[in-house]
Amino acid sequence: MLCYARLKIKSKDADSVVKALKPDDPEWCKCYSDGEGIVIEVKVNKVGTLLSALDDYLMNLKVCERILNILNK
Repeated sequence: MLCYARLKIKSKDADSVVKALKPDDPEWCKCYSDGEGIVIEVKVNKVGTLLSALDDYLMNLKVCERILNILNK
């Protein structure tokens, strides 16, 4: 069974966040900027793997956003 998720998240500096997250992209996950925000796409065979991947991306995204907020103050 193929499990697929696509998240679109608003970000003040989507390009910087995507550059920070990109090195961790395996072949079954993508993270990119679409001009309006960050898009995360995950395609896997197990629901648990899908949830774990999304959790990892969201945790890293949260850290990136905090760092950008501190640097921009």
